[in-house]
Amino acid sequence: MAYRFVLEVPSNLADVANVAVATAGDAQVLVNRAAHGLGFGVPYQNLTVAAHSLRVISTLYGWAGEIGATRPESRVQIGIVLHSGKRIGLHDVDAPALVAAIRRDQPWVETSAPKIGEHEREIVAGPNTNAEGAVSPIGVAVVERAASPITGVNLIDAEDEVTIRGRNFAVIQVLELAPAESLYADLLGLTLDGRMRQDVDGVWEDLDASYDHIVATHEGMEAGVSFLHGGPLNLALMRAGRAARLDYAVVSNQIAVAMEPPAAAQLKAKVLMRGYTLLAAEGPVFTFRDPFGVAWSVHPDGRQPLPA
Repeated sequence: MAYRFVLEVPSNLADVANVAVATAGDAQVLVNRAAHGLGFGVPYQNLTVAAHSLRVISTLYGWAGEIGATRPESRVQIGIVLHSGKRIGLHDVDAPALVAAIRRDQPWVETSAPKIGEHEREIVAGPNTNAEGAVSPIGVAVVERAASPITGVNLIDAEDEVTIRGRNFAVIQVLELAPAESLYADLLGLTLDGRMRQDVDGVWEDLDASYDHIVATHEGMEAGVSFLHGGPLNLALMRAGRAARLDYAVVSNQIAVAMEPPAAAQLKAKVLMRGYTLLAAEGPVFTFRDPFGVAWSVHPDGRQPLPA
């Protein structure tokens, strides 16, 4: 799973907290043990939580709010213990601030190559370029397949974002990379920039153009992330693995794109022909959900500004 942190709760609330974590749908408690570091005899439990997204934080705040644990004066103290050892109480900060703290604290932020920023939202610009053409986030020059039909993008409610070398990527969790790469290349005309894989020490390494999904699967050496882009849109596809549990029905990823009118019309035709869920349609502007749970709001050029 993408995120791990320790939830610290009074021992008499441990079972209820476990249920609250599971309610998020993409999180689970891996370890439930007596808390340490709070002094002898303090009746607290440490629940190690693993989650595909940080939607679970909103769930925890909702549960804690119901029992009054988010008030500074509350006798019930519920908090998060970060990898750094720092404790943050739910009564000390709001949900967005806690989400930001957990994201910055994840070990892979410091061990990834290249370093994956500080998870800050930025205005999305087009791809970096050099004399050889577009530059992938991992520093490899890539050849544009064709001009992208995407002319604008707004990450309205991306579940997760990472900034790599000045480019902001919307992160999409998928079970396997190959079908996701194929889908987004076909639907949105995205170009593959590169792939990365973690070695046995957990360090990320670049994969060259000879990488083959089928061969890598047989050898147990599959890539962990693929980077794609089209115009100002950058996606990072994160492989969760075949054994992972991803409930795309509850994914809250929402991205708005502006496209050239002919491309938008072709995209809408594919959506209707393939039976994807059409969430809204008003004139030429429409919103649909793709097979990986992402809601795309498509705006032909000159038709209504992208949502703020």
